[in-house]
Amino acid sequence: MNFTFLPAEVKFYEYLQQASEILLEGATQLQFMLDHMDQAEELALKISEIEHKGDQVVHDVTNLLPRTLITPIDPDDIQRLVNTVDDALDSVNATAQRLLVYKVKKPTSTAQTLARLIVECAKELTCALKIMGDKKSYTKVREHIVKINTLENEGDIAYYAGMKDLVADKDEIFNFIRWKEIYELLEGTADQIEDTGDVIQKVIIANA
Repeated sequence: MNFTFLPAEVKFYEYLQQASEILLEGATQLQFMLDHMDQAEELALKISEIEHKGDQVVHDVTNLLPRTLITPIDPDDIQRLVNTVDDALDSVNATAQRLLVYKVKKPTSTAQTLARLIVECAKELTCALKIMGDKKSYTKVREHIVKINTLENEGDIAYYAGMKDLVADKDEIFNFIRWKEIYELLEGTADQIEDTGDVIQKVIIANA
C-alpha cells in the first residue's frame, strides 16, 4: 500500500473550526426541537445527518494527521480537540433521539435552558477556534474559554435545580426516568464543550 506524506499546508485549524460549526448547527437544531416538539421526527433526522457530517471531519483529520510532517500544534492535541468536539455533537444527537424514544410532547424549562446554554457554549467555542491559529489573538481565545466555563457553571446550576424538581415529583416514575436521562445528556454536552476549551487552554499555554 502506498503511503504518501502530505505537505505542511494541511489546514488543521480550518478542520477544527468546521467541526465546531457543525456542533453549533446541531446544538441550534436541538434548541429549536425543544421549542417545536411537533416537528420532533423531522428535526431529529436533521440532527442525525448533522452528526454524520461531524463524523466525516473526525475521519478526515484522523487520516490526515499521520501523513502530515509538520502540524501547527501537537498532533495529539489536534486529535483530542476534534474528538472532544465530536463527543459533544454525539451527545446532542443522543439527546434528540431520546426525546423521540420517550415521546416527549412538551419540554421542561430546564431542558430548554440547558439547550440554550449549549448553543452559547458552541458559539464561544467556534469563535475561539476561528482565531486560535493567530498567537496575537490568544488573549481573546482565553476570554472565549472563560465564557464557556461560566456558561457550563450556569448549566450545572440549571441541571441541579431541574433534578430537585424531578425528585420532588418522584411519584411520576416514567417522567423522572426520561427527564433525568435527558438532563444528564444535556449537562454532559456542556461538560464536553468545556473539555474542548481546556484542551485549547493547554495548547495556547504551550505555544505562547
